[in-house]
Amino acid sequence: MLPAMRSACLFVCVFIVALLPVTQQAYAQEVNVHVIGEAFALDSVELLYTETHCVSDKALTHDVLYRDMEQELIAHKVLNYASGLVTPSFVQHNFYSQEVIAVELRQDQLIMAVKTANNPEPQEFLFPISQASMPIVIDAGFDNFVTQNWDAIVGGQSKQFQFPFAARESLVDLRISAARCSYDNETDQCFILRLDNWLIGRFVASIELGYDASLRRLTRFRGLSNIGDAKGTGQSVDIRYRYDNSSTLACSLGDLKLTGSAANNDIGITHAEEGSS
Repeated sequence: MLPAMRSACLFVCVFIVALLPVTQQAYAQEVNVHVIGEAFALDSVELLYTETHCVSDKALTHDVLYRDMEQELIAHKVLNYASGLVTPSFVQHNFYSQEVIAVELRQDQLIMAVKTANNPEPQEFLFPISQASMPIVIDAGFDNFVTQNWDAIVGGQSKQFQFPFAARESLVDLRISAARCSYDNETDQCFILRLDNWLIGRFVASIELGYDASLRRLTRFRGLSNIGDAKGTGQSVDIRYRYDNSSTLACSLGDLKLTGSAANNDIGITHAEEGSS
C-alpha cells in the first residue's frame, strides 16, 4: 500500500493526461508534438514542470514526457488504445520515486499493477468485469468519455463511471458535472469531477477541468497533480494546455529511448510488440 499522498496522486493521474491518443508504432515513425502543458503552482505564477504530449499519424498510442525546470525528465507515460477509446492501457514511470504504475483491460478482466522502489516485484490486482460495473474509464480515455457525453453533461446531467484506483486495489465511482469556471475565461466550458462517495470525498478535493467549448478539447486542469516534487510530495497545480502540430526535438526518438519507452516497460502488462494493433 502506498502512502496517503501518493494514493491521492494515483487518483488524479487519470485526468491530467486526457488528451489525444496515438500508436505504439510511433517509435518507427515521425513523432510530432500535439500538446504542451505548463503546470503552475495552484493560484501562483510559479512554473513547476511541463508536459509534452507526443503523437504520430496512427493515433492509437500516446507518449507524455514530463520535465522539470532544468529540462530533466521526471516522468514518462505510454498509453495504448487497442482495447478501446475510453479504456486505454497505460504504463507510467515516475523517476523521482522510482515507481511504475500500469493498468490494462483484458477481455473480462481489469489488471492493475504497481512497482515501487522498496518492492521491485510488481503487485498485481485483478478484477472481473461485468456489465453491472460499466462504464469503465481508464486514464486518458476520460477525454473521450467527456466528448462522447458532452451534450448531456452540458445540458445538466451528471455522469457516473468507474476507474481503477491502484493504491486502494479497487475500482472507485466518480461523477462529473458541468460547472462555472473558477478562473477568468469567457470561452471555456468547465466541469467538476468528484468521488461519488460522500465519505471518501471529504478527504479528496474535487478536480476542475476546462475545455474549449467550440473545439471540445482540454485547455485547463486545476487540482492535485500526478507528478510529485523531488521529495515525492503531491502538488496542487493549474495546468494550461496549448495545441501544436509540429515536429520537435522534444519528441525525438532519443528522448523516448531515454525513458525506456522503446525497450521493456519493466512492469510488463501493457507492453505492446512493435507493429501490433
